[in-house]
Amino acid sequence: MFHGIAKRFLFILAPAMLLSLLAAPVAAQTPCDSHAGRLADIHSRQQLKQFVNCAAEHIEAVGWEQAAQDFETSAWWEHPVYIFATRADGTALLSPGSDIAPGDNLWDWQDPDGVYPSREQVRVTRDFGEGYVYLRFINPDSGREDPLETWVRLVDYQGEAAYLGAAIYPQDTHGTCSPEVVRASLVYNERDAEQFVACAAHHLQQNGLQALNDFSSDPRWISGPTYLFLGDLVTLYQVANAGQPHLTGTDGSLLVDSDGVRIGLEIQRVLSTHDDGYVYYTFRNPATDEASHKASHVRRVLLDGRPYVLGTGLYVPSAECRNLPLARDIDNRDELQQYVRCARDLVDERGELAWDLFLNHPQWIGGPVYIFVNDEQCRQLVYPLDYERQQGDASRCDLRDAEGTLLNQDLLDMSRSEAGEGWVRYLWLNPASDEVEAKHSFVVGGTLDGEHVYIGAGLYESEMQQDG
Repeated sequence: MFHGIAKRFLFILAPAMLLSLLAAPVAAQTPCDSHAGRLADIHSRQQLKQFVNCAAEHIEAVGWEQAAQDFETSAWWEHPVYIFATRADGTALLSPGSDIAPGDNLWDWQDPDGVYPSREQVRVTRDFGEGYVYLRFINPDSGREDPLETWVRLVDYQGEAAYLGAAIYPQDTHGTCSPEVVRASLVYNERDAEQFVACAAHHLQQNGLQALNDFSSDPRWISGPTYLFLGDLVTLYQVANAGQPHLTGTDGSLLVDSDGVRIGLEIQRVLSTHDDGYVYYTFRNPATDEASHKASHVRRVLLDGRPYVLGTGLYVPSAECRNLPLARDIDNRDELQQYVRCARDLVDERGELAWDLFLNHPQWIGGPVYIFVNDEQCRQLVYPLDYERQQGDASRCDLRDAEGTLLNQDLLDMSRSEAGEGWVRYLWLNPASDEVEAKHSFVVGGTLDGEHVYIGAGLYESEMQQDG
């Protein structure tokens, strides 16, 4: 029963729609209509407040009915940030695309910790005019009941008191640090690195010296090119460096890269005035044993009143791989080709450690798009779906689709062709529709532990957009 109510409550935190079921007209323009393309980057409380205040201004400018339709557009709704509104008795006002109908009441809904969110939001806005309400709620990104931070303000709805708000899933909190979602093998981009270091700081402060042993031995904290380092921020003495253990006990002020960047001093400079930040330099990648450009996220932490630096680094991929859309947003052949080539680069760098990313990171899996990896006997090394998942260790090169196509053999042959890559068409189950459809997969050849593998992904004809 809780999950049904929770599902319904999730949608009240969706972008707004009032009673009208008509198609939304073009949104009226106000000074606050410039959110499109940036909502997913709202992470701070100040940004959240500004977003809700802009929504209130928009309501005053165009009225509730028009604003409700406008809130349904991308200018105001970009997963996972959106506008919601409720009357003072807990009755929903804004809830598009959900099973929440205008008039549904959430007064008695509780979160997993026993909080009544709607009651608390009413109390805060009634007595203080505005404020934050904290709860735990299902995060559509992680699928878990993560901490959710809402900011609500009192507004007038046709002469009645109501509250208007929006919510974010905060990154820098121990409540988001489950090892199931925060671990070294899932660090791929800047947001991952920042959350990884924040969670490591919580672990360090809670476990003291034991944490240093964990950082160097527990696969949660060290995987391939991702590891943690800790140093005294005053003396720059290297206390621990899990990925480069030869640096432990050395003077970080003497560490200079091939371009003359004084790495320790640059970290000290940034953290002298900022709580966290990035430093950029060239450094050895322990996964490849080659020098690579590195962007390290560093954080100032206090241990027994003394400042230390805790950090991790991202070995910078090509511009094409840095700018990949999320898997769920890939809808044309050009994007899919780059997606697969970047997956091949990850296999080259991390080997089997890349599997965790392919199976669990939103950059690599979402909607009907996912990476698959097979060996030269067509045996599955990475495959996320239950459909046709291999049982046992037998060769799968004789697998045929409904039209008789030897799809695995064709994919293997394409990966071994002179070009080393190419397209193969076959019939396959679309996880989004649960129907067997024509699929076009792009495949590239790669090497894993000295053996040939092929790495690919596909687009279904029903969802493929024209390139351009």
